[in-house]
Amino acid sequence: MKKPIITLVSILTALNVLTACGGGANPSAKATSDSSAAPSTSAGPVNLTFWHAMGGANEEVVKKVAQTFNDTVGKEKGIVITPVFQGSYGDLMKKVRAAVQAKDVKNLPDIVQSPASETAYMKDIPYVIPAQTLADQDSSFRIADLEPNVVASFSYNGKLIGVPFANSTILLYYNKNLFKEAGLNPEQPPATIDEMGQFAAKLTKKNGKQTSQWGFSGTPDLYHLSSWIGMQGGYIGNNKNGRANTMTAVEFDSNGMMKKFMTEWKKAVAYGGIQTGTETNQNEEFAAGKLAMFVNSTAGLKGVLNAVGGKFEVGTAFLPKVGPDDKGGVAVGGSALYTMDRGDKAKIDAAREYMKYSTSAETQFVWHSGTGYFPVNLKTYDLPDMKAHLDKNPLFKTAINQLHASSPDTQEPMNAVSSEISTAMKEEILAYVNDKKDIDKAIATMTTRINKALADYNRANSKN
Repeated sequence: MKKPIITLVSILTALNVLTACGGGANPSAKATSDSSAAPSTSAGPVNLTFWHAMGGANEEVVKKVAQTFNDTVGKEKGIVITPVFQGSYGDLMKKVRAAVQAKDVKNLPDIVQSPASETAYMKDIPYVIPAQTLADQDSSFRIADLEPNVVASFSYNGKLIGVPFANSTILLYYNKNLFKEAGLNPEQPPATIDEMGQFAAKLTKKNGKQTSQWGFSGTPDLYHLSSWIGMQGGYIGNNKNGRANTMTAVEFDSNGMMKKFMTEWKKAVAYGGIQTGTETNQNEEFAAGKLAMFVNSTAGLKGVLNAVGGKFEVGTAFLPKVGPDDKGGVAVGGSALYTMDRGDKAKIDAAREYMKYSTSAETQFVWHSGTGYFPVNLKTYDLPDMKAHLDKNPLFKTAINQLHASSPDTQEPMNAVSSEISTAMKEEILAYVNDKKDIDKAIATMTTRINKALADYNRANSKN
């Protein structure tokens, strides 16, 4: 992996791509940066290929959105978009990386959906046209209408890189029936990690040494810590989690926020109702009534409700806080759409039209109501259909209210070694919880591991 990336970054450096936020090496860079360029003409429809990673029911909604575009805006402007499912995000990104490293522009898609964890990589691809560039060329492409937290999630140094599309946050799911059985108020879910631990102990059922029902199940990693550190008002990494400049080191050790989290987490586990360090299918266990609480993406709400199938009443709540006074809220995850410059201005112009369409208030209502991802367009909430939908489906309000109560500064760190960071966090937190290391040693080891991974990557890719 390192050798091809070194080659790519050398090309980027030579062409001063980073200064232009990814646009300088595009095959049709002059056309995309020159707002006075004459519009392209085409003898026939402009055909766009859209790689995505939405499977199952979500894929059907992707197809519905694309077909509606083809039948309306596309028909009017002579554009046809074809969505192509590429498997998981991991599978999709392998194909993107292979084409980029081989400079195989011909086999890149016109539009690609990439997860938030890959933003650091996507911003450095020479063929990516930053969303900011697209919006600056078209006054009807209004970034100001989009959720500020979501815009912050896909921005680097103040410029939007990808167009937010399928976005979510972390959420607490709980079984209201089991709450009642345990003597807990189902309308008052745990507000803090400590409360969650106490509730989990009351919700756990044991038969001798066997546990037939856990109160909570989960092992904290980067996904969880992005919110549990961010809500305390700090960053996981320096340079504002890598959004003001390249992330080169962690900050959670010096700001004390990892220590505060780990202290509260170990206390919660000690109550005896939290299953941690064990890989389980939480959705299945929850739907089967064997798990009372778990945390998962807001985008999973529809799937959870379908799996439960009315067997019990599902509750949703904000992610429990580390401390009762935490005000930072939760980080935004999900994915964004990126326009790839393949040297054809007609396709770039057509891709811009689809970007505008996909983030419009009306399209985002279709996307939200069909999948569970929250709308990225603020004006979606003004639609009568959206108001009626939320009145009928109040559980969806939890994710939206939590998002609007969160700071735009609470974000996942932008870096290219997320897997290494997540593994180090998970393993060192478990070592502390299982009394294999004291808290200071666990944090010091975690810090060393993550900083080394960052340094190795940055050094190999000329980012230091």
